[in-house]
Amino acid sequence: MSDGNVGAGMSFGGSPWTGTLIEAYREQSPITYASKIRTPTLVMQNTGDFRVTVSQGFKLYHALKDNGVETKFIAYPIPGHNAADPVRQRDVQRRWIDWIEQHFNDRSSSQ
Repeated sequence: MSDGNVGAGMSFGGSPWTGTLIEAYREQSPITYASKIRTPTLVMQNTGDFRVTVSQGFKLYHALKDNGVETKFIAYPIPGHNAADPVRQRDVQRRWIDWIEQHFNDRSSSQ
């Protein structure tokens, strides 16, 4: 959980630490369903992310690896939730495009 809980509180009806709301939060967390994920997954994380801590991304990566899912973890040593500089933005976009082309591009239909 992160500072996103403050904003999500409106959607879920309050803090995850009150009453039975923790279940509503768990139902929205990818880690809850990690054992069911089979799709190759690229996890990219900023080490100084205040929204989703790097440990959360690393836990998802390991959960997927433990379940035999092809996955890759990339950590950028920068603050914030999104890359603010154009060099890192371009790198993130290039890595997404390469991952999608490598894993999801149906090359047989284009031939």
